[in-house]
Amino acid sequence: MTEQERAGWKIVASLFAVLFVVWGGGINTGAVFFPALLKHFGWTRAHLATLGSAGALAAGVVGPLVGGLVDRFEARRVMMGGAALTGLAFIFASRVNSYFPLLIANLVIAVGVTAATIIPCSLIVSNWFGARRGLALGVTFAGTSIGGMGMTLVSNYAIAWGGWRSGYVTVALPMILVAIPLVLLTVRSRPPNRAPAVLPTQPHASFVLPGLEIGEAIRTRSFWLISAAQFLYACAIAGAGLHLIAFLTGVGYTTNFAAGVLSAIFFLTSVGKLAMGLFADRVSARVALSTNYAFSMVGTAMLIGAARPGALLGYVIFYGLTVGAPLVLMPMVMAESLGLKRLGSVMGITGMFATLGAAVGPVLAGHIFDVSGSYNTAFIAFVAMWLAASVSIFGCQPLSAVEARVAPLPATA
Repeated sequence: MTEQERAGWKIVASLFAVLFVVWGGGINTGAVFFPALLKHFGWTRAHLATLGSAGALAAGVVGPLVGGLVDRFEARRVMMGGAALTGLAFIFASRVNSYFPLLIANLVIAVGVTAATIIPCSLIVSNWFGARRGLALGVTFAGTSIGGMGMTLVSNYAIAWGGWRSGYVTVALPMILVAIPLVLLTVRSRPPNRAPAVLPTQPHASFVLPGLEIGEAIRTRSFWLISAAQFLYACAIAGAGLHLIAFLTGVGYTTNFAAGVLSAIFFLTSVGKLAMGLFADRVSARVALSTNYAFSMVGTAMLIGAARPGALLGYVIFYGLTVGAPLVLMPMVMAESLGLKRLGSVMGITGMFATLGAAVGPVLAGHIFDVSGSYNTAFIAFVAMWLAASVSIFGCQPLSAVEARVAPLPATA
């Protein structure tokens, strides 16, 4: 192993820990807090779901900005600011007593998580690794699911002990006390021998990363297929995920059992990220992600019959092994189809579609339940979304074919 590879794996370990506390505590615990907030405030499920939806929209708005920042500046600065914002917003949320301040807190949390997690981590790992990029991304993003597994149990116990306000403080403290110092001391955007892509303000720079400029990328079929898949995937995962514990308790399971189910899903998600990352290294990210979405579709279909333990077990296995893998595979698809040159910016722009989906899904599921008293229609819609996402990703093209299409015509005499 070379010195650069050793340094890269140290950074992967640090990013894993950051995702554990920031994403695992800030995003993956939402379903645990949902029943407690329902009980405390007495709102409808659709109304409460608008908090997360508003946060998703905020993340979509700032995603391109975050992508542009990490393309141009040292990523650790962006990540540290994001971790600080997220932790402080959770502490603020623990003291509020009405909808509007809680909405503000969720908006700030969304901005902070966006700045501290997926976009900068994807760019950093993609810069440090080449042939083993899938494995490195798999290990890195296992932090979101392992963090979700751990922080789900921690927040559930904190809520049972001191209420949802104590739960918010519990997830906030590691973001400030662990994530920020770790990023400051260990994380760097790229190896010393890999300079950033040429910018207009650097006319004498000679090192250029492979790939398309933003304008070229937007003109490709792959960009729009990726964007469509981002919307569909996020809508399905956010819609089912936020309401999962409320759904399981509604069909007869206890709250502690439902939290255990969610924790088990997060454990399997970490396994799935590693497995699918290795699979993508051997075939292609396009094939791996398309296959992954198809298995998520099967798992979601089983959720409809989750009142029966056998169906619930099938859902946990199929869904758990595949639901988190797109965090690993989607950046690889983007790198394969659009290149590394503006990967951060591409992730930010396509991420707007993902956050729009994440905003629509929870409110859609909540509204369907409020009207019909059942989540079944929502789950059927999410099954269709997984299928459409699978077909979309399968239609993406490799960078070589894309560059041939967008390349300027040669000059004629």
